[in-house]
Amino acid sequence: MCFEFEGRRSVTWQGLSCNRHGTEFVTFYGDQGSLELKGNGSHFTFDKSDKQIDEFSSESLGESEHIANFLEAIRDNKPLELNAEILEAHKSTLLCHLGNIAHRTGHTLNCDPENGRIANDQQAMDFWSREYDHAFEPKV
Repeated sequence: MCFEFEGRRSVTWQGLSCNRHGTEFVTFYGDQGSLELKGNGSHFTFDKSDKQIDEFSSESLGESEHIANFLEAIRDNKPLELNAEILEAHKSTLLCHLGNIAHRTGHTLNCDPENGRIANDQQAMDFWSREYDHAFEPKV
């Protein structure tokens, strides 16, 4: 997976809930260093030698604030008042789902860049969706 941070392109990443510094939420390892995120909005960057080179914070909203904003935008029919575009959430969750599918199958996934769907791997596509219990079908 490629990602870009501060104009540097990386060709690999690994997200871990446990990492070498012990208290961070997740760490992304790239070819030029690493980026660590804490749950409180703090971010740290480290060079290849694991020397901290930067620290910054961003204001982040919690899950309850995002849910309240989402429901308010629906009730008021004002989609432009969303804190985050739904497409951005889709991209974030799609990456998690693809990672889980790759882990379960042990395969490298080739995806269509237009829609994120898995190409040429039926075993992986078997995880793309599932059949739900009919007792839980939504009634509209």
